[in-house]
Amino acid sequence: MADKPSWRDRDRRADQSRHRQEERPRGGATPRVESATAAYKRQLDALFEGSAALPAHLKEKLGDAPAGEAGERQKRLRAVMQASGGELVKALDAFLAAHEMPDDLEFVERALAHPKDAVLLSALGVLEAHLQSGKTVARKALLKSRLEEVELSSFDPRVQQKAAALAARLR
Repeated sequence: MADKPSWRDRDRRADQSRHRQEERPRGGATPRVESATAAYKRQLDALFEGSAALPAHLKEKLGDAPAGEAGERQKRLRAVMQASGGELVKALDAFLAAHEMPDDLEFVERALAHPKDAVLLSALGVLEAHLQSGKTVARKALLKSRLEEVELSSFDPRVQQKAAALAARLR
């Protein structure tokens, strides 16, 4: 008569069972995600310590500013976002003289306060492209009221028509 297997032997066989192995996570996806995350964190640490260069796609947005200093574009953009009244028009003119209109709805909303029709047409074009791409629009009511103001205050029929059409799209 054969001895009964011990509980240890039974557990070992259960661990080696085909059914038990399916429950275990395979070595495929989890280690790659962990190593990709670790590599990303190392790159970020090197960037913030100053031992790594800024990636190309970020250089385009930030400019070639030394570490810790904002680029000229960022300074002008910040000036536009913080300005009000007559300062806003000056800040917008300074920014748009050196750079093109960014695809940022907050910037576009501020640009809609500019008195020049060329700036308004540019801002309306960016807003139209934003809406056509299907991106979401935050603060629709504020943007719609700005568009209605532009429609009433501008003397250029192209600006009036485009503002009216975009305001209708936001409803």
